[in-house]
This record gives sequence, structure tokens and C-alpha cells, in this order.
Amino acid sequence: MLDPRDDLEEHRPDAPPGLYFTRRGNWFHDGQRVRHERLAGLLSRSVARDADGRLIVTTGRDVLPFVAEDAPIVVRTIAIDTSSIVLHLSDGTEEHLDGAVVVDDDGQLRTPVRGRLFWARFSRAARQGLEPWFVDEAHLAVGGRTWDVVAATSRTWSAAP
Repeated sequence: MLDPRDDLEEHRPDAPPGLYFTRRGNWFHDGQRVRHERLAGLLSRSVARDADGRLIVTTGRDVLPFVAEDAPIVVRTIAIDTSSIVLHLSDGTEEHLDGAVVVDDDGQLRTPVRGRLFWARFSRAARQGLEPWFVDEAHLAVGGRTWDVVAATSRTWSAAP
């Protein structure tokens, strides 16, 4: 869902031609923001990889490549249950945190999702939701279960983990 507080910009002249997904989770087409909420939702739900591992959006027969400024999926919010962290993703799905959380030099958090095919970048709201569960800089813990928090090495976040 589009958040009017996100990227108050309407144009991205620096965006490559075609479809472009920003690090904040907004879609642009030829530098113009996709404002139609249902279309933006369809694009987010249709993120996939082609046989060569390139990012595409596909509705089955229609296939369109796109460029992601960062990770092609965003963790919008999180929920905590008795022993897990549930990620609410920009594609409208939910997943349990499964594996490490990676932190880069700027303090941005990411984790692999969808069977380790994609990176998902944590939104500000999702990062704030995780804060109480940090045991130290290297671990998260909920209900006796722990997850590692590891420093990022040089990575391309649009590539597969």
C-alpha cells in the first residue's frame, strides 16, 4: 500500500527507463511515480526472477523487467508471537523470520525471504518493531529463540542472497 508520507517526490529523473522500485518501496515508471494503489500492489505481488536470475514482474503471460534501487521487497511491519517474528512483506504475504538479519554500514536491516530468492529491506516501522528484541548487537531473541544479526559484506541487494 502506498504511504503518502513515503518519498514525497513525484518524479525520479535519476531512475532508469522502465520500471523502478525504490529503497522505500515505491514504484516508478519512466521516472513517474506509480500512484494507483492497486497497480502498485499488483507490481509488488508480481515480483519474480527470470531463468537468468534477473528481476521481473510477471502476471503469468506478461513479463516486464525492472530495476530495484535496493532490495526488491520491503518488510513493512513485524508481529511477534510466542517464539517467532512474523514479517509482513510489501508483496502482501507474511513469513516467519528464518535466518540471519543482515545490517549494513548505514544501519539498514535486511533478511532473505521467499525461499532465499530475494532480499527484503526492513522499513523504519519494522526496524522500530525489532528494537525491543535485540539482546545485543549480534542477536535477536523472542521466547527462547534467537537469530543472528550479522554485518553486511559488499553486496548487491537486488541480487539473490
